[in-house]
Amino acid sequence: MARLCFTLVILALALLVSQGESQTCTSQTFENKNVYANCTDLPHLNAYLHWTYNSTDSTLAIAFIAPPPNPEGWVSWSINPESPTMISSQALLAFKNNDNITINTYNVSSYNPAEWGTKLLYDVWDLSTEESNGNIIIFAKWKFPEKIEKVNHVWQVGPGIVEGLPLKHAMNPENKDSKGILQLVGI
Repeated sequence: MARLCFTLVILALALLVSQGESQTCTSQTFENKNVYANCTDLPHLNAYLHWTYNSTDSTLAIAFIAPPPNPEGWVSWSINPESPTMISSQALLAFKNNDNITINTYNVSSYNPAEWGTKLLYDVWDLSTEESNGNIIIFAKWKFPEKIEKVNHVWQVGPGIVEGLPLKHAMNPENKDSKGILQLVGI
């Protein structure tokens, strides 16, 4: 009996390890067949970032992947020209709306979404989304100032949208720590 229990524990651990290994950015593909030069398993919120930076024209193509906290939830990836914080973020936010996924842009100027504008500091285009295995994927291309070498980025997930505005995300350590610096050149 002890040997059977030991064997089951080993099998369970092997299954967990193999599932964890399959959940890395290097194993991910997209329905739209986009391919990126780099990918990062972000350290919080089960999120991933695929990206290609073209230093010739200062453009960044991204695919951001994260699971919303519930079926009505939202996911967001942002650039912040000032610091890796929420305020001053230039956000792409996607959520499920009936059977479609909607993507909005927000200039996050305060903690009150009603005060946010939709015009971003940087040009962004080719906005699209996919849904896969409970994740929402945001695709976009950004135009940055010349000779930029790194950008602050912030990612987040939240519980839903009410009257067109995102509800506040959780304030768990994982949510508060979902930020960093994305090194675009010299990697």
